[in-house]
Amino acid sequence: MLLSGQAQTPVPVHAVRSISPGDTDFGDLEFLTQEIGPARVVMLGEPSHGEGNVFEAKIRLLRFLQQRMGFTTLAFESGFYDLHKAQQALEAGKSAEEALSNSVFPVWTNMQEFQAVLPLVGRGNLRVAGFDPQLSGLYGEELVEELQAFLTIEKGGAALNYDYLEEVISYMGERYAFAPTAKLADFEKELAKASRLADRAATGPATPRRAEAAFWQQCLRSLLAQARDYALNDPGAKTETTFKAKDSNPRDAQMADNLLWYLKQHPQEKVICWGALPHLANKAEMLADAEIGEYRPMGRAVKAALGPDQVYVLGTLSGSGSHGAFGANVKPVPVPAPGSLEAELLAQPADYAFVSLKHDAPGRVLTTYAFDYQPLSGLWSEVVDGFLFLRSVNPPHGATATIEAAQPTGAAAEAAPATSSVLNPAARAVRVRLGNVAAAGPAVRGVVLDWKTGQPVPYASVSVPGRGVGTVADGAGRFVLASGGGDKLQISSVGYATVTVPASAAATVRLVPSAYELQGVQVRGESLDPRKIMKKVLAALPQNYEQEDYSSEVYTHRQTTNFDTLSYETEYVSQYFEPAGHRHWGGGFLMLGSIGQHRVKEIHPTKELSKGQKFFSEQNGPGFIMGTTDAVRISPLFKTSTFRKFNVHLDSVLERDGTTVYVIGFAAKHANHRSTGTYLTAGYSGRLYVQQRDYAVTRYESIWLADTAYINRAARQHYGQRNLLARLYPNLLTDSRTDHAADYVRAPNGRYYLRHSLGQSLDVGRTLGGSAFYRQSSCEEYHSPLPVGTPPILSKAEMTSGEVHEEMAKLPPPEYHPEFWQTYQRPSALGETVGPAGR
Repeated sequence: MLLSGQAQTPVPVHAVRSISPGDTDFGDLEFLTQEIGPARVVMLGEPSHGEGNVFEAKIRLLRFLQQRMGFTTLAFESGFYDLHKAQQALEAGKSAEEALSNSVFPVWTNMQEFQAVLPLVGRGNLRVAGFDPQLSGLYGEELVEELQAFLTIEKGGAALNYDYLEEVISYMGERYAFAPTAKLADFEKELAKASRLADRAATGPATPRRAEAAFWQQCLRSLLAQARDYALNDPGAKTETTFKAKDSNPRDAQMADNLLWYLKQHPQEKVICWGALPHLANKAEMLADAEIGEYRPMGRAVKAALGPDQVYVLGTLSGSGSHGAFGANVKPVPVPAPGSLEAELLAQPADYAFVSLKHDAPGRVLTTYAFDYQPLSGLWSEVVDGFLFLRSVNPPHGATATIEAAQPTGAAAEAAPATSSVLNPAARAVRVRLGNVAAAGPAVRGVVLDWKTGQPVPYASVSVPGRGVGTVADGAGRFVLASGGGDKLQISSVGYATVTVPASAAATVRLVPSAYELQGVQVRGESLDPRKIMKKVLAALPQNYEQEDYSSEVYTHRQTTNFDTLSYETEYVSQYFEPAGHRHWGGGFLMLGSIGQHRVKEIHPTKELSKGQKFFSEQNGPGFIMGTTDAVRISPLFKTSTFRKFNVHLDSVLERDGTTVYVIGFAAKHANHRSTGTYLTAGYSGRLYVQQRDYAVTRYESIWLADTAYINRAARQHYGQRNLLARLYPNLLTDSRTDHAADYVRAPNGRYYLRHSLGQSLDVGRTLGGSAFYRQSSCEEYHSPLPVGTPPILSKAEMTSGEVHEEMAKLPPPEYHPEFWQTYQRPSALGETVGPAGR
């Protein structure tokens, strides 16, 4: 069939039968053998990252190139370092799913349509590589550790400031920006030292070490280029309207350099590049657009270096349908203008077709929508060699299991499964129920002050333990509460130690700030080394804590106040199943690891969220999600591979009931995902209570500070836009923090179990376009282990992402049964030691 690229000159069209990745009858694609010819590199581009069936079409082309034309490497627009680690993982026998999920950007790996790539890579199949200087996956968190392990055996290698490198590089990996607390010149100097050591290693006698040194030489060059781009241009801070195509030039230049390095290091490899077409294109300046004319894609540099016949750029087009990356707004494909290439292709009958610009339309002025669906005219044969046309495109679909989304702690944070307990003691720390003051007895009036500064502590919680009544202080720290004459009051606020005082002494209550970096404490035992103590704690974990599956009953109480008004309160009783392998609150990469299961059995919603409020933002962070409450199980502090990410010190040595207890203070050196297990955290510190007799942690206390600077920048940047990021970052924060405490008790079998967890959070700020807030939330849980052999609540197939990420997303939701709550004895203090029967 013929098509007119210009009115007077027809352009041949090759009909393509199928875009199904499983279709291996390549008869309809055989013409590509001559079309692509001797090219060593084929660029497979997409208009944006928002077309699921384009992913499928590219995978079919990928299989053809592998099976019919002998291509051997699949290179992604993803991290140069990350994919190097992925290839090592594949060679070590790791699954393609694990390797790619930890290295390739989730805009692809999280998508159902992309999963057909997985069987094509690994041992005996395609190698993988990355050419992006940015860090794109969890493997990137290991970069500095790997660099340190490689360089320390070189003379002078131990003198590098690896902590500083970790601070800057981890910030780059998580924020896609240069750390505001760092200076580019200092980073350049430190990388220069590392580069000299890598240069020396590259001249050593051992061939494998020389090869690895060559990788590190390129990796350091790539990191330096990306750091300079972040520091000098800050492309991530620009909006859709302020970002210009030329802003990508530094990144494109380094992507080209990384790909050319790979080709030089692996001269036998034939490479397929997977990415966005604008990056993979050739001479964008040949298009009649002033902005695009200043853009220099990576494909242009690669073609210039290898020669025009050694690189083939293959793009995709469509004339109808819709597009949008997963989680972003879905947009319709614009109706092609008359005379455009898409309009002509729509007029021919095939749903899929191929047009060769290189051979059949050289030097033609064409109009297409190949770059993000914007109409551009010019000599497209100088930009793209050929186009695969799809009559219609559709957005990608999320994979059945998807990688956890990176969410902020604090105002917009993660949420995951929960549980509940059936214990029975007598004094809950923050059980605040607003009541009628006049009807309950004599009123106690008081004010809550900061012990150190004397300033009021606004909106502190004031309660009567064991009676389930309380109130909230006002903005000046003042409160009024009805109580019995012999009552005691419990006063708490985020960031302060909870105190209990007689009601008669409550006129002025002074709260002591929680001190996680205690100074000047008398320590008994002159030679006590906190790192040695912690190493013994880590070594004793398998003996001290349950390693097998177990189940618990859990009682949970939640509440949120805004200023001095209760906005949410509920309590419920649940069953929780803790699988043996649970080490990450969301199940690790792709959520394919072990995930705790829970089911709410009875619920008492005292104060439900008002319209417009979301549980996701009202109750969040460590201690608010069942999968986060057992810190000994899931915190990076208790993992040998990440313990080095923390500074520790000995606060004090205590004697409790004849037992010596070490109080160990800790603080993450750099609050990144590797040290915290979460994202957008500016600080993570706390203290542990460790028994000397068995090195068991019996109490864990922590405070988490949100990265309000980053959150506020994102809020301002995306305010007013109708997209996922605007919904995730609606607030400007002046303060956002979370306290979490967990208590462990020993069962008759000698194992320790989580018995009590209390999470408290504070968010202060204002909603853009809305009102101010001073929101304090709490989540308290009491756990009671169930007998051994209690089965899991749900099968793996029944677990959904909603049940993993939303505490109350249970199907079907339990009904409120007043008769249950009239007789239920709510736990309020630690009781007698209990544990699974028969252990």
